[in-house]
Amino acid sequence: MLSCITVKILLVAINAKYVQTNLAIRLLRAYAQAHSPSIGNGLATLELGEWNVNQPFGSIVRGIYEAAPDAVIFSTYVWNRDAVFRVASDVRQVLPRALIGLGGPEVSFAPEKAFAECAAADVVLAGEGEATFTELVERMAAQSAKGPDSHVRPADAQTGENAFANIKGLYYRAGAIGFGGERPLLEDLDAIPFPYTPDLLDFDPVHRLVYYESSRGCPFRCAFCLSALDSRVRYYPLDRVLREIAYFMEAGFPLVKFVDRTFNLDPERFLAIWAFIRDHHNGKTLFHFEIAAEFLPENAFALLETMPAGAVQFEIGIQSSNPETLASVGRVARIEELAKKIRRIPKKIHTHVDLIAGLPKENFSSFASSFDYAFALGADMLQLGFLKILPGTIMEKIALDSDGYRWSAAPPYEVLSSPSLPYGDLVTLKEVEVLVDAWYNSGLMRNTLVFLCREPESPFSVFRSLVDHARTFFPDGDLFLPRRPADAYACMAAYLASRAIPLALEWLRYDFLLQGKPGAFPSWFTRRYSKDAHDAALESAGILERPGSFRISRREAYARTEYERFSLGHAGCENAVLFIYSAEKGKIGETVWLTL
Repeated sequence: MLSCITVKILLVAINAKYVQTNLAIRLLRAYAQAHSPSIGNGLATLELGEWNVNQPFGSIVRGIYEAAPDAVIFSTYVWNRDAVFRVASDVRQVLPRALIGLGGPEVSFAPEKAFAECAAADVVLAGEGEATFTELVERMAAQSAKGPDSHVRPADAQTGENAFANIKGLYYRAGAIGFGGERPLLEDLDAIPFPYTPDLLDFDPVHRLVYYESSRGCPFRCAFCLSALDSRVRYYPLDRVLREIAYFMEAGFPLVKFVDRTFNLDPERFLAIWAFIRDHHNGKTLFHFEIAAEFLPENAFALLETMPAGAVQFEIGIQSSNPETLASVGRVARIEELAKKIRRIPKKIHTHVDLIAGLPKENFSSFASSFDYAFALGADMLQLGFLKILPGTIMEKIALDSDGYRWSAAPPYEVLSSPSLPYGDLVTLKEVEVLVDAWYNSGLMRNTLVFLCREPESPFSVFRSLVDHARTFFPDGDLFLPRRPADAYACMAAYLASRAIPLALEWLRYDFLLQGKPGAFPSWFTRRYSKDAHDAALESAGILERPGSFRISRREAYARTEYERFSLGHAGCENAVLFIYSAEKGKIGETVWLTL
């Protein structure tokens, strides 16, 4: 299986979902192919193996075995660590002479722990991996070329010497654990070739999510983030980034997520990138950016007003609105400025804001205020996350030095209690998270919740009340179990009925029809339907002969639309809405509000 002439190296990714792709293994491959003489002269070959954590481990092991590699290098993150260690252990049994390596943030900052918990690992690539991996390829090729009795694991079969000593950035196990010393960061990111050229594109981008970087490092020192350990920001050349963005659009990639930790650091640079996307957009490719909205300059808003819908989307980390909390984790509190600028982002641009529960000096009441602050911003998604005390972060030191932090010893190292938030409060916040995600972020009953959370109501108190109601409504009382949309609607309808909020029930009826053409109407849905009015609405909306499309029959028009009347405004005022559904799975295409 092993060759003394050519060493075969398999770079392995085990992603969180099928739709994801792994950028790290593609950057390693691209850099090594450009800079390794052994690959250039055929003494070493590289292949990629990509799976996801939802696949049976046996299938992953079998795939690696069938690739017959001399070395297997795993990309290791907090979400796949356990899967990687399990698969690596089995690979060691079926490929006993192969070198097994680990790289990535989950092992970079605690290599000794990785060796202790993954007995199969021979080497750990710490930190930025491109140059370290390329030098490792050269050593493996030299080791393999020694003859049929040699192999590429650290202990030389003939001399017993360590084959991988003195490789900077590499921890190795050959008896004791050794380290080749710190490797300087790459000064010139342009030395890393573009990893998605047509000859390297080994997946269908139409059905996959692509990650892309235009910079590395982050100048901020957020205690909970590993990026705080690399505060010097390095950029790929701007002209190269623009060429690669053009390639993504020309090739029709549907979604490209920039992994830059804070994209909008250099106004001249990021505005040039956004302007290029605006001016060349293909009407299809969506670019995702993580930004610090408080740093958006005035001319950024003028540019965003002219951005085509569906061209960009933003993820914005708020984390907390408590100034003490923000200061304790190294973030400057610019709460008023942040809110003002988030509200100025055009509504056609999808925005996603984040909160983190469990941060220092944030108790239940303080977090409720942070939630209300974030909800009032009107973002498309509000993600309620929970503090991960990642090995190697500043937050880990804070937690170890404080009295009251408890967290899981297993990935993702989620907080179980903090000095300000006991476990019971965190469980309640988890239940709030379930409803926010399933009922609000999904759009299932977004309009209803916005109505309920209007002033003077506190959004957090509304969701807290819904949690209490849902616990009693569902027979099992477990909010963490998956629920059918029909059951969620029934739960909300019962909640509104018990509180006599008829106008909110009207919004619930509206939300229900936004989800798609109903096969049947639930008992809580009181219809105010008129066939004659539906017919007139089809005529007035021109649905029977829409411009630029073929004429459809009246029967098909009824099958593709729904009509209903609502009392959504002042007392005694009614609205009529014609819901037009697309042919694909009956989802909503558009709504036409009619004058009564």
